[in-house]
Amino acid sequence: MDQHNSFRESIENGEVVLGARSVTFSPTVIEVYGDLGIDFVWLDFEHQGPSPYDSTLFEDLTRAAEVGGTELFVRLPSADPALIRKVLDAGVRNVFIPRVDSAEEVRRAAKATRFVYDGEPGERGLASGRSRTWGSADDYVETEDEEVCLGVMIEKTTAVDDLENILDVPELGFVFIGPSDLSVQMGHPNEKSHPEVQAQIADIQQQCLDAGVPMGCIANEPEAVAEAIDDGHQIIRMGGDLSSAKAVLSERLDRIDDLR
Repeated sequence: MDQHNSFRESIENGEVVLGARSVTFSPTVIEVYGDLGIDFVWLDFEHQGPSPYDSTLFEDLTRAAEVGGTELFVRLPSADPALIRKVLDAGVRNVFIPRVDSAEEVRRAAKATRFVYDGEPGERGLASGRSRTWGSADDYVETEDEEVCLGVMIEKTTAVDDLENILDVPELGFVFIGPSDLSVQMGHPNEKSHPEVQAQIADIQQQCLDAGVPMGCIANEPEAVAEAIDDGHQIIRMGGDLSSAKAVLSERLDRIDDLR
C-alpha cells in the first residue's frame, strides 16, 4: 500500500484541496473521482452507510482511492479510540470526528492515531492490516505518524466554548465547521444565515486562522468555492455523486419534456 498522504501534505503546505461526497460508498465512484482530479472523497459514516467497524469494507475503498490517485476523507460516528484505530489499520489516513465537546475528547482521539504523541507513547497499536501492507512495511510506525491526519467538526456550542484549547491540541490536523448543527445548538435550527450563527462562524474561522489550523467548509457553486478560498478555507467539499446525477439528469429531462 502507498502510505503517502497527499491530503495532509497539501494542507500543511498551505494549499487548497477540493473534494466530493460519495453517498453510494462505491469504489467505482471513488476511482472515477480520482481520475477527474478530485483531491479527496468524503465518506460520511455518522449519518449513513455501512458499519465503519467492518474493516474489510475499507480494503476496496482504499484500493480504489489509491488507483484513482485521491484520498479518503472519513467522517466517523464518534471519537471511540477503538474505532479510530480499526479504521486507520484498514488503510484510511484522514479521519474526522463530529460533535466534539472538549479539548480532552480531541486529545484522546488524537492519541489513538499516533504511536508517539506529544513526545510520549501514543495509543495506536501495532497491526498487520492494509496500512502496514499486510505486515511487510518496514517503516510502518514512522510513516503512519507522519501521514495520518485527524480533524474535528466544530458544530456544538460546548466545542466553541473550548475552541482555544481544542486548537492547541497536538497533532490536530484540521477543523471543519458544521453550520447546520451549530444553528441547532444556538437555537436557530436550519437557519445557517441567521446573524448570530454567521457571527459565530466568523469567530471560529478567525480563531482557526490565528492558530494556524487548516479549516474546511462545504461550497457547491464555483463562486462559493472562490469565496471560501478567499476567506482562508483550505478544505472544500463541492457536491457529490447523487446530487450531481440529480442535477444533470433533471436538467436534461426538463429540456426534453416536450418529447416525453
